[in-house]
Amino acid sequence: MGREFPKRPLVGVGAVIIENGRILLVKRGNEPNKGKWSVPGGLVRIGESLIEALKREIREEVGVEIEVDDVACVSEEIFRNGEVKFHYVIIDFFARIVDGNVRPGSDAEEIRWVPINEVDKIEVVDFVEELIKSLVEERRKIFIK
Repeated sequence: MGREFPKRPLVGVGAVIIENGRILLVKRGNEPNKGKWSVPGGLVRIGESLIEALKREIREEVGVEIEVDDVACVSEEIFRNGEVKFHYVIIDFFARIVDGNVRPGSDAEEIRWVPINEVDKIEVVDFVEELIKSLVEERRKIFIK
């Protein structure tokens, strides 16, 4: 099943990695949202657990090993152009780097540690903006619309 014009929603996972008041973001190299900043992550493969998928994606995209904590947020992205072009259900987890050095990998054009209070100064995907607001305001909002 391709990513464009899918027959059903695709499941994605992402890592919310925060250190010293900064969040690790990647500049997306592929559509949808190409050129926008997001948390690193990717799609779950058949037979792969959410945690296995997240660890693999972070290793491929950012070059580090992570420890995965609890769910940070759940979001969905639906892109239409007459019909549904992309449809993702995304589960983001809090995570910590346990080994390796951050470097751009497969799908990332660029990687940057962004101070939490400066995320609004760059072009981020919608749910990242809402996630940061939720964290800063301690709203404890898990489902990001």
